[in-house]
Amino acid sequence: MPQTQPENAYLIRIQNGDQKELVSFNADFEITIGRAAENKITLLDDRCSRFHAKIYFNSGQWFLQDLGSRNGTFVDNKQILSSSCELQQDSQIQIGHSTLKFGCGIPENTDTVTGIEEDEIHSGIFGVTSDTLRAPDADAETATGILRRTSQTSLLKTDTDDKQQSQITTRTGHGAVELCRLAYQLGKAIEINNIARLAIEGLLKATGADGAGLWLFPYNLKSSQNASDIRLVANATLENLQYNVITQSIVSTIFEKKEACLFHEPNIASKTGSKIKQSGGMINTLVAPIHFQNGIQGLIHLYTIKAQKQFDDADLQYTLAVADTLGVALANMNKQKELAANLTQARKENNNLREILQLNSEIIGKSDAMARVNNLILRAAVGKATVLIRGESGVGKELIARAIHLASPRKSKPLICMNCAAISENLLESELFGHEKGSFTGATERKIGKFEAANTGTLFLDEIGEMSQSLQAKFLRVLEGSSFERVGGNLTISVDVRVLAATNRDLEKEVAEGRFRHDLFFRLRVLEIVVPPLRKRADDIPLLAEYFLDRYCKETGRRYDGFDPDAMRTLISYRWPGNIRELKNVIERAVVLGNGQCIQEQDLLLSTLNTTGESGIRMTEEPHDVFIPLSLEDIERNHIIRTLEHLQWNKSLVAKQLGIERTTLDRKIKRYRLEK
Repeated sequence: MPQTQPENAYLIRIQNGDQKELVSFNADFEITIGRAAENKITLLDDRCSRFHAKIYFNSGQWFLQDLGSRNGTFVDNKQILSSSCELQQDSQIQIGHSTLKFGCGIPENTDTVTGIEEDEIHSGIFGVTSDTLRAPDADAETATGILRRTSQTSLLKTDTDDKQQSQITTRTGHGAVELCRLAYQLGKAIEINNIARLAIEGLLKATGADGAGLWLFPYNLKSSQNASDIRLVANATLENLQYNVITQSIVSTIFEKKEACLFHEPNIASKTGSKIKQSGGMINTLVAPIHFQNGIQGLIHLYTIKAQKQFDDADLQYTLAVADTLGVALANMNKQKELAANLTQARKENNNLREILQLNSEIIGKSDAMARVNNLILRAAVGKATVLIRGESGVGKELIARAIHLASPRKSKPLICMNCAAISENLLESELFGHEKGSFTGATERKIGKFEAANTGTLFLDEIGEMSQSLQAKFLRVLEGSSFERVGGNLTISVDVRVLAATNRDLEKEVAEGRFRHDLFFRLRVLEIVVPPLRKRADDIPLLAEYFLDRYCKETGRRYDGFDPDAMRTLISYRWPGNIRELKNVIERAVVLGNGQCIQEQDLLLSTLNTTGESGIRMTEEPHDVFIPLSLEDIERNHIIRTLEHLQWNKSLVAKQLGIERTTLDRKIKRYRLEK
């Protein structure tokens, strides 16, 4: 009767006569051996079946049973032909390229087992090294074969079988903590360099690789990605070795299969000049894709050159977990960049909309004259035709030009404004067309002119009538579509600019007297908008006055309850030689210096200037030729209040001046609610 064997046993992988990894087990469970991760003992061997054999304990003996493997199972060089084979101490089990030595009891002298750490004795994953495979051509740059591959890591799955999860994380359980820490740090990182550094350092620490690299495709690359597009973003090595660049064939393989793969590839150090030491002519390489949506965003590349350190399924699972986590981090970072770019664009659009809203609020008027101007603005906004805006000073010609630009297809492009009268004749050409360094005294550097700055946009030239005749000729050539040169330069420059011009001069008279070019006048006057003076749209004065009052009350923090009726009548009857600009300044002064609850007539400082240029300052008291229909009651009230103010509210003198009794004056003051 055979002697009863102990209920504890172990397996040691034999390589080149040396004892490598060791795994121990007991009789409580059946021990399956195969290539699948579900086995207790996983062999990374391409000649091993997914479920190759099993070891079990029965009636005091250990047995090995083949599970219908493709390449068979051998014990002491004899293939198992029966259903099972009894194992003895030091039995040699041959499965594919792998040789395993069976032992009973508790393993002794584990110091003779090389290539593993003390905490790895119970690992259930054996690797296959280069000497157990067919040796490749030393000069070949392709991988000799894929030892193992997976498309999805089990470390990030929530529905993984407890037994399978235990098998996978036995050796990398400590790495789960590192993975959580790494995921946390990746989630906080906002720069690609920080993300790459964290991922590489974490992988080197967790897997014990000799080198690691992070490769990414360009962010803006579309579906036409190919292996040659990928770029190295970050790399790191142990012992200050030179990083061994990933081969093109491996990149192509990963890009095709979209799975994480474990390779043996030839060491090509002699060709690249790398400092990598030869290790049996092979390098153990692990590459995991970084998935993004339905494609690949990049690759994680790990390799080891130490014979005693070979990547296994745990390293493959862990690296793919990091790759998936990294893919989410990169996707979030790219999304943040997109959101930031969209936010910047939205802010620009909002600013444009605010300008349009402000513009719409400043072009105030319900008169027929302004209705015609608004209609012309909408018609002129379409196309590229030059527009000549005419009107007196202060009517808002620049505001009309901005309205045309913002209503045109060029609204998102620049609007450049320049006042020709504000620049001397000698510098006007430089301002319009730019100049080269050293072209004249003071030209210390090249300057871009207004035409170049407004390229694809709109150029508004105010006071175009002030331009000299010599400059008018060059300006006309540009308007006709010709190119130009900077002052002092010979480089021909062509631009796409729409020109809007404005003037308060009588250009017909200027042309007749020879001060303005005849051909330029007609070239500018393709479309013409004449802005009416404020005195010709009196219906808009109350609207404008209320608008400016509200605006300056908000700016100064003061509060007024509108305009006194006498003040409003004065505003309406005044001829406004300075137009809207003058009205705005008058209201601003009244808001700052006024004392009453509303704007009084005496708060309005108006000029005696008329449209022909007379000067002088006065408080408006004289009648004007504009008829304003009033009731007799309004006329009486106005006359009484003016008399009271003139005589400093001396009621006896006022009653005598008006020719009425003092008691009658008191009744009228009470009736009209007049106050000092």
